[in-house]
Amino acid sequence: MGLKDWHSELREKAVKALDKPSPYGLDIDISQYLEAEEVGNRSKGLLDVSKAEEVGVNLNANALYIQVDQSYFKYLSRIPGVEVYRIEDFIEQKPDEAMEFAWRLIDPSTDKFTALAYLRGRGGYFIRVKKGSKVDEPIMACLYMSYKGLQAPHNIVVVEDGAEATVYTGCTIAPEVLGLHVGISEFFVGRKAKLRFVMVHSWNKVAHVRPRTVVSVDEEGEYVSYYVNISKVKTLQTYPKVYLSSNSRAFLASIILGLEDSDIDVGSAAYIEGDGASAELVSRAIARDESKIVMRAQITGGRMGKGHIDCRGLMMSNNSLIQTVPELIAKHPDVILTHEASIGRLAEDEINYLISKGFSRDEAISALVRGFATIDISGLPEKVRNYIETIEKIVSEKAL
Repeated sequence: MGLKDWHSELREKAVKALDKPSPYGLDIDISQYLEAEEVGNRSKGLLDVSKAEEVGVNLNANALYIQVDQSYFKYLSRIPGVEVYRIEDFIEQKPDEAMEFAWRLIDPSTDKFTALAYLRGRGGYFIRVKKGSKVDEPIMACLYMSYKGLQAPHNIVVVEDGAEATVYTGCTIAPEVLGLHVGISEFFVGRKAKLRFVMVHSWNKVAHVRPRTVVSVDEEGEYVSYYVNISKVKTLQTYPKVYLSSNSRAFLASIILGLEDSDIDVGSAAYIEGDGASAELVSRAIARDESKIVMRAQITGGRMGKGHIDCRGLMMSNNSLIQTVPELIAKHPDVILTHEASIGRLAEDEINYLISKGFSRDEAISALVRGFATIDISGLPEKVRNYIETIEKIVSEKAL
Protein backbone atom coordinates (compact mmCIF):
# COMPACT_ATOMS: atom_id res chain seq x y z
CA MET A 1 0.00 0.00 0.00
CA GLY A 2 1.29 3.45 -0.91
CA LEU A 3 1.41 6.39 1.47
CA LYS A 4 -1.61 8.09 -0.13
CA ASP A 5 -3.79 4.98 0.15
CA TRP A 6 -2.60 4.44 3.72
CA HIS A 7 -3.66 7.96 4.71
CA SER A 8 -6.97 7.57 2.90
CA GLU A 9 -7.78 4.36 4.77
CA LEU A 10 -6.90 5.88 8.15
CA ARG A 11 -8.89 9.02 7.42
CA GLU A 12 -11.97 7.01 6.55
CA LYS A 13 -11.74 5.17 9.88
CA ALA A 14 -11.28 8.41 11.81
CA VAL A 15 -14.23 10.21 10.23
CA LYS A 16 -16.56 7.36 11.21
CA ALA A 17 -15.47 7.59 14.86
CA LEU A 18 -15.96 11.32 15.51
CA ASP A 19 -19.10 10.65 17.55
CA LYS A 20 -17.67 7.63 19.44
CA PRO A 21 -17.16 8.43 23.13
CA SER A 22 -14.48 6.86 25.28
CA PRO A 23 -15.83 4.02 27.47
CA TYR A 24 -14.24 5.73 30.48
CA GLY A 25 -14.19 9.23 31.89
CA LEU A 26 -16.35 12.31 31.42
CA ASP A 27 -17.41 12.85 27.81
CA ILE A 28 -16.84 16.28 26.24
CA ASP A 29 -17.95 17.99 23.04
CA ILE A 30 -15.14 18.11 20.46
CA SER A 31 -17.05 19.94 17.73
CA GLN A 32 -15.29 23.24 18.40
CA TYR A 33 -11.96 21.58 17.61
CA LEU A 34 -13.21 20.52 14.16
CA GLU A 35 -14.31 23.95 13.00
CA ALA A 36 -11.02 24.91 11.33
CA GLU A 37 -8.65 22.84 9.23
CA GLU A 38 -5.73 23.59 11.53
CA VAL A 39 -7.09 24.50 14.92
CA GLY A 40 -4.48 26.04 17.18
CA ASN A 41 -2.00 26.91 14.44
CA ARG A 42 -2.82 30.61 14.86
CA SER A 43 -0.65 30.54 17.96
CA LYS A 44 2.64 32.42 17.91
CA GLY A 45 3.43 31.42 21.47
CA LEU A 46 6.87 30.44 22.67
CA LEU A 47 7.83 27.97 25.34
CA ASP A 48 7.57 29.22 28.92
CA VAL A 49 10.88 28.00 30.32
CA SER A 50 9.63 28.10 33.91
CA LYS A 51 6.73 25.77 33.03
CA ALA A 52 9.13 23.35 31.35
CA GLU A 53 11.29 23.36 34.46
CA GLU A 54 8.22 22.78 36.65
CA VAL A 55 7.60 19.44 34.94
CA GLY A 56 11.29 18.53 35.12
CA VAL A 57 12.33 18.95 31.49
CA ASN A 58 16.02 19.71 30.92
CA LEU A 59 16.08 22.04 27.90
CA ASN A 60 19.85 21.54 27.56
CA ALA A 61 19.54 17.80 27.01
CA ASN A 62 21.52 16.18 24.20
CA ALA A 63 18.38 14.58 22.80
CA LEU A 64 15.35 16.85 22.89
CA TYR A 65 11.92 17.47 21.36
CA ILE A 66 9.93 20.66 21.99
CA GLN A 67 6.44 21.45 20.76
CA VAL A 68 4.38 24.57 21.48
CA ASP A 69 0.71 24.27 20.51
CA GLN A 70 0.61 22.84 16.98
CA SER A 71 2.84 25.42 15.35
CA TYR A 72 6.33 25.52 16.91
CA PHE A 73 8.72 22.58 16.83
CA LYS A 74 12.35 21.97 17.70
CA TYR A 75 14.17 18.65 17.85
CA LEU A 76 17.72 17.36 17.98
CA SER A 77 19.87 14.42 18.99
CA ARG A 78 23.55 14.54 19.81
CA ILE A 79 23.51 11.07 21.36
CA PRO A 80 24.99 8.28 19.23
CA GLY A 81 22.41 5.63 18.42
CA VAL A 82 19.43 7.92 19.07
CA GLU A 83 17.25 9.46 16.35
CA VAL A 84 14.72 12.21 17.08
CA TYR A 85 12.29 13.54 14.46
CA ARG A 86 9.04 15.43 14.31
CA ILE A 87 6.52 12.80 13.24
CA GLU A 88 5.58 14.54 9.95
CA ASP A 89 9.24 14.83 8.98
CA PHE A 90 9.81 11.16 9.70
CA ILE A 91 6.80 10.13 7.59
CA GLU A 92 7.92 12.38 4.73
CA GLN A 93 11.53 11.22 4.77
CA LYS A 94 10.94 7.51 5.51
CA PRO A 95 7.39 6.65 4.42
CA ASP A 96 7.89 2.88 4.24
CA GLU A 97 9.29 2.74 7.78
CA ALA A 98 6.62 5.12 9.03
CA MET A 99 3.83 2.82 7.87
CA GLU A 100 5.38 0.02 9.96
CA PHE A 101 4.91 2.02 13.16
CA ALA A 102 2.42 4.89 12.85
CA TRP A 103 -1.15 3.95 13.82
CA ARG A 104 -0.13 0.30 14.10
CA LEU A 105 -0.95 -0.11 17.81
CA ILE A 106 -3.67 2.53 18.04
CA ASP A 107 -6.58 2.59 15.60
CA PRO A 108 -7.84 6.11 14.72
CA SER A 109 -11.38 4.77 15.17
CA THR A 110 -10.78 3.81 18.84
CA ASP A 111 -12.80 6.83 20.02
CA LYS A 112 -13.55 10.44 19.13
CA PHE A 113 -10.23 11.60 20.60
CA THR A 114 -8.05 9.29 18.50
CA ALA A 115 -10.14 10.28 15.48
CA LEU A 116 -9.67 13.98 16.24
CA ALA A 117 -5.93 13.48 16.69
CA TYR A 118 -5.61 11.85 13.28
CA LEU A 119 -7.75 14.43 11.48
CA ARG A 120 -6.53 17.62 13.18
CA GLY A 121 -3.39 16.75 15.11
CA ARG A 122 0.08 17.99 14.29
CA GLY A 123 3.51 17.19 15.62
CA GLY A 124 4.70 14.68 18.14
CA TYR A 125 8.03 12.94 18.26
CA PHE A 126 9.51 9.88 16.61
CA ILE A 127 12.35 8.53 18.73
CA ARG A 128 14.40 5.52 17.76
CA VAL A 129 17.11 3.94 19.91
CA LYS A 130 19.16 1.74 17.66
CA LYS A 131 19.97 -1.90 18.24
CA GLY A 132 22.27 -2.54 21.20
CA SER A 133 22.54 1.14 22.23
CA LYS A 134 22.61 1.77 25.99
CA VAL A 135 21.57 5.36 26.70
CA ASP A 136 22.01 6.59 30.29
CA GLU A 137 21.00 10.22 29.70
CA PRO A 138 17.22 10.79 29.50
CA ILE A 139 15.80 11.73 26.11
CA MET A 140 13.71 14.82 26.87
CA ALA A 141 10.44 16.06 25.39
CA CYS A 142 8.28 19.07 26.30
CA LEU A 143 4.74 19.65 25.01
CA TYR A 144 3.43 23.09 25.94
CA MET A 145 0.09 24.78 25.26
CA SER A 146 0.19 28.59 25.11
CA TYR A 147 -3.01 29.19 23.16
CA LYS A 148 -6.62 28.01 23.36
CA GLY A 149 -7.58 25.16 21.09
CA LEU A 150 -6.25 21.71 20.31
CA GLN A 151 -2.86 20.11 20.80
CA ALA A 152 -2.74 16.55 19.46
CA PRO A 153 0.79 15.19 19.01
CA HIS A 154 1.46 11.67 17.78
CA ASN A 155 4.46 10.15 19.59
CA ILE A 156 6.29 6.99 18.55
CA VAL A 157 9.20 5.42 20.42
CA VAL A 158 11.10 2.45 18.98
CA VAL A 159 13.72 0.78 21.18
CA GLU A 160 15.36 -1.82 19.01
CA ASP A 161 16.62 -5.26 20.12
CA GLY A 162 19.05 -5.12 23.04
CA ALA A 163 18.81 -1.33 23.39
CA GLU A 164 18.01 0.60 26.56
CA ALA A 165 16.80 4.17 27.11
CA THR A 166 14.70 6.54 29.19
CA VAL A 167 12.24 8.96 27.58
CA TYR A 168 11.11 11.82 29.84
CA THR A 169 8.10 13.85 28.69
CA GLY A 170 6.70 16.92 30.43
CA CYS A 171 3.31 18.28 29.34
CA THR A 172 2.10 21.65 30.58
CA ILE A 173 -0.02 24.69 29.77
CA ALA A 174 -0.19 28.43 30.32
CA PRO A 175 -2.53 29.67 33.08
CA GLU A 176 -6.21 30.01 32.12
CA VAL A 177 -5.70 28.66 28.59
CA LEU A 178 -8.77 26.64 27.56
CA GLY A 179 -7.45 23.70 25.59
CA LEU A 180 -7.78 20.03 24.73
CA HIS A 181 -4.62 17.91 24.76
CA VAL A 182 -4.81 14.52 23.04
CA GLY A 183 -1.47 12.71 23.05
CA ILE A 184 -1.26 9.60 20.86
CA SER A 185 1.69 7.39 21.90
CA GLU A 186 2.81 4.10 20.37
CA PHE A 187 5.83 2.40 21.92
CA PHE A 188 7.71 -0.58 20.51
CA VAL A 189 10.14 -2.36 22.84
CA GLY A 190 12.35 -4.86 21.04
CA ARG A 191 13.70 -8.24 22.09
CA LYS A 192 15.79 -7.96 25.29
CA ALA A 193 15.32 -4.16 25.11
CA LYS A 194 14.31 -1.82 27.92
CA LEU A 195 12.27 1.38 27.79
CA ARG A 196 11.73 3.56 30.83
CA PHE A 197 9.05 6.18 30.19
CA VAL A 198 8.42 9.09 32.56
CA MET A 199 5.51 11.47 31.94
CA VAL A 200 4.78 14.47 34.16
CA HIS A 201 1.60 16.50 33.66
CA SER A 202 0.91 20.01 34.98
CA TRP A 203 -2.31 21.49 33.58
CA ASN A 204 -4.76 24.19 34.64
CA LYS A 205 -8.33 24.30 35.94
CA VAL A 206 -9.94 24.60 32.47
CA ALA A 207 -7.87 22.08 30.47
CA HIS A 208 -9.18 18.76 29.12
CA VAL A 209 -6.59 15.99 28.72
CA ARG A 210 -6.99 12.68 26.84
CA PRO A 211 -3.69 10.76 26.35
CA ARG A 212 -3.92 7.48 24.40
CA THR A 213 -1.02 5.02 24.80
CA VAL A 214 -0.36 1.44 23.66
CA VAL A 215 2.91 -0.46 24.19
CA SER A 216 4.20 -3.64 22.56
CA VAL A 217 6.98 -5.48 24.42
CA ASP A 218 8.87 -8.22 22.57
CA GLU A 219 10.43 -11.34 24.12
CA GLU A 220 12.50 -10.67 27.26
CA GLY A 221 11.88 -6.95 26.87
CA GLU A 222 11.02 -4.59 29.71
CA TYR A 223 8.78 -1.54 29.92
CA VAL A 224 8.80 0.67 33.02
CA SER A 225 6.39 3.60 33.15
CA TYR A 226 6.03 6.40 35.71
CA TYR A 227 3.15 8.85 35.31
CA VAL A 228 2.28 11.74 37.61
CA ASN A 229 -0.23 14.57 37.55
CA ILE A 230 0.91 17.42 39.81
CA SER A 231 -1.74 20.08 39.21
CA LYS A 232 -5.42 20.88 38.91
CA VAL A 233 -7.11 19.91 35.64
CA LYS A 234 -10.70 20.18 34.45
CA THR A 235 -10.91 16.61 33.14
CA LEU A 236 -8.27 13.93 32.62
CA GLN A 237 -8.84 10.46 31.20
CA THR A 238 -6.25 7.92 30.11
CA TYR A 239 -5.95 4.13 30.00
CA PRO A 240 -2.58 2.95 28.60
CA LYS A 241 -2.34 -0.68 27.47
CA VAL A 242 0.72 -2.95 27.40
CA TYR A 243 0.99 -6.21 25.45
CA LEU A 244 3.62 -8.63 26.75
CA SER A 245 5.42 -11.37 24.83
CA SER A 246 7.25 -14.34 26.36
CA ASN A 247 9.40 -13.60 29.43
CA SER A 248 8.84 -9.86 29.11
CA ARG A 249 8.01 -7.52 31.99
CA ALA A 250 5.96 -4.39 32.58
CA PHE A 251 5.87 -2.11 35.61
CA LEU A 252 3.45 0.83 35.46
CA ALA A 253 3.30 3.34 38.30
CA SER A 254 1.08 6.39 38.57
CA ILE A 255 0.68 9.16 41.13
CA ILE A 256 -2.47 11.23 40.73
CA LEU A 257 -3.14 14.47 42.59
CA GLY A 258 -6.72 15.72 42.49
CA LEU A 259 -7.25 19.41 43.28
CA GLU A 260 -10.31 21.71 43.30
CA ASP A 261 -13.07 20.20 41.09
CA SER A 262 -10.83 18.04 38.90
CA ASP A 263 -12.54 15.03 37.31
CA ILE A 264 -9.87 12.36 36.78
CA ASP A 265 -10.25 8.84 35.40
CA VAL A 266 -6.88 7.12 35.09
CA GLY A 267 -6.13 3.45 34.52
CA SER A 268 -3.80 0.97 32.90
CA ALA A 269 -4.06 -2.52 31.47
CA ALA A 270 -1.55 -5.29 30.83
CA TYR A 271 -2.07 -8.35 28.64
CA ILE A 272 0.11 -11.41 29.27
CA GLU A 273 0.33 -12.94 25.80
CA GLY A 274 3.52 -14.97 26.17
CA ASP A 275 4.66 -17.59 28.68
CA GLY A 276 6.68 -16.26 31.60
CA ALA A 277 5.63 -12.63 31.21
CA SER A 278 4.86 -10.50 34.26
CA ALA A 279 3.07 -7.24 34.97
CA GLU A 280 2.77 -4.99 38.00
CA LEU A 281 0.40 -2.01 38.07
CA VAL A 282 0.84 0.42 40.98
CA SER A 283 -1.21 3.57 41.56
CA ARG A 284 -1.45 6.23 44.25
CA ALA A 285 -4.26 8.80 44.31
CA ILE A 286 -4.42 11.85 46.57
CA ALA A 287 -7.78 13.64 46.52
CA ARG A 288 -8.24 17.16 47.87
CA ASP A 289 -11.04 19.76 47.76
CA GLU A 290 -13.97 18.55 45.60
CA SER A 291 -11.89 16.42 43.24
CA LYS A 292 -13.01 13.06 41.88
CA ILE A 293 -10.51 10.32 41.04
CA VAL A 294 -11.23 6.92 39.50
CA MET A 295 -8.29 4.49 39.43
CA ARG A 296 -8.64 1.57 37.05
CA ALA A 297 -6.28 -1.38 36.63
CA GLN A 298 -6.68 -4.58 34.67
CA ILE A 299 -4.38 -7.54 34.05
CA THR A 300 -5.43 -10.23 31.59
CA GLY A 301 -3.46 -13.45 31.78
CA GLY A 302 -3.78 -15.44 28.59
CA ARG A 303 -0.64 -17.51 29.12
CA MET A 304 1.48 -18.77 32.01
CA GLY A 305 2.74 -15.71 33.90
CA LYS A 306 2.25 -13.40 36.86
CA GLY A 307 0.45 -10.15 37.51
CA HIS A 308 -0.17 -7.89 40.51
CA ILE A 309 -2.26 -4.74 41.05
CA ASP A 310 -1.69 -2.30 43.93
CA CYS A 311 -4.17 0.63 44.16
CA ARG A 312 -4.14 3.02 47.12
CA GLY A 313 -6.09 6.21 47.70
CA LEU A 314 -5.54 8.98 50.25
CA MET A 315 -8.48 11.23 51.16
CA MET A 316 -7.44 14.76 52.13
CA SER A 317 -10.94 16.27 52.10
CA ASN A 318 -14.47 15.43 53.25
CA ASN A 319 -15.79 16.51 49.83
CA SER A 320 -13.50 14.52 47.54
CA LEU A 321 -14.08 11.06 46.02
CA ILE A 322 -11.79 8.16 45.16
CA GLN A 323 -12.92 4.96 43.45
CA THR A 324 -10.67 1.97 42.71
CA VAL A 325 -11.55 -0.54 39.97
CA PRO A 326 -9.02 -3.42 39.98
CA GLU A 327 -9.76 -6.25 37.53
CA LEU A 328 -8.07 -9.63 37.11
CA ILE A 329 -8.94 -11.80 34.14
CA ALA A 330 -7.45 -15.31 33.93
CA LYS A 331 -7.58 -17.15 30.62
CA HIS A 332 -4.95 -19.77 31.45
CA PRO A 333 -4.81 -22.18 34.43
CA ASP A 334 -1.15 -21.42 35.16
CA VAL A 335 -1.40 -17.64 35.39
CA ILE A 336 -1.09 -16.13 38.90
CA LEU A 337 -2.91 -12.84 39.41
CA THR A 338 -3.29 -10.87 42.65
CA HIS A 339 -4.45 -7.44 43.74
CA GLU A 340 -4.74 -5.18 46.77
CA ALA A 341 -6.68 -1.93 47.04
CA SER A 342 -7.21 0.50 49.90
CA ILE A 343 -8.58 3.98 50.51
CA GLY A 344 -8.36 6.04 53.68
CA ARG A 345 -7.08 9.16 55.39
CA LEU A 346 -3.85 9.80 57.26
CA ALA A 347 -3.80 8.04 60.62
CA GLU A 348 -3.94 10.49 63.53
CA ASP A 349 -1.63 8.32 65.64
CA GLU A 350 1.06 8.47 62.93
CA ILE A 351 0.75 12.26 62.80
CA ASN A 352 0.98 12.50 66.60
CA TYR A 353 4.00 10.19 66.66
CA LEU A 354 5.93 12.50 64.33
CA ILE A 355 4.82 15.54 66.33
CA SER A 356 6.26 13.85 69.45
CA LYS A 357 9.58 13.62 67.60
CA GLY A 358 9.72 17.37 67.08
CA PHE A 359 7.85 17.86 63.80
CA SER A 360 5.14 20.48 63.47
CA ARG A 361 1.72 19.14 62.43
CA ASP A 362 2.15 20.43 58.86
CA GLU A 363 5.63 18.89 58.66
CA ALA A 364 4.28 15.57 59.94
CA ILE A 365 1.46 15.52 57.38
CA SER A 366 3.86 16.48 54.59
CA ALA A 367 6.24 13.66 55.52
CA LEU A 368 3.43 11.10 55.58
CA VAL A 369 2.05 12.26 52.22
CA ARG A 370 5.55 12.13 50.76
CA GLY A 371 5.88 8.55 51.99
CA PHE A 372 2.50 7.65 50.51
CA ALA A 373 3.43 9.14 47.12
CA THR A 374 6.82 7.42 46.95
CA ILE A 375 6.91 4.37 44.71
CA ASP A 376 10.05 2.26 44.67
CA ILE A 377 11.09 1.66 41.07
CA SER A 378 14.19 -0.50 40.81
CA GLY A 379 16.82 -0.12 38.13
CA LEU A 380 16.39 3.58 37.38
CA PRO A 381 19.47 5.57 36.37
CA GLU A 382 20.54 8.08 39.03
CA LYS A 383 19.63 11.10 36.89
CA VAL A 384 16.10 9.80 36.37
CA ARG A 385 15.69 8.93 40.04
CA ASN A 386 16.65 12.50 40.99
CA TYR A 387 13.95 13.88 38.69
CA ILE A 388 11.34 11.57 40.21
CA GLU A 389 12.30 12.42 43.80
CA THR A 390 11.84 16.11 42.96
CA ILE A 391 8.42 15.46 41.47
CA GLU A 392 7.33 13.42 44.50
CA LYS A 393 8.33 16.34 46.73
CA ILE A 394 6.19 18.70 44.62
CA VAL A 395 3.20 16.33 44.88
CA SER A 396 3.45 16.18 48.68
CA GLU A 397 3.68 19.97 48.95
CA LYS A 398 0.68 20.59 46.69
CA ALA A 399 -1.41 17.95 48.46
CA LEU A 400 -1.45 19.97 51.70
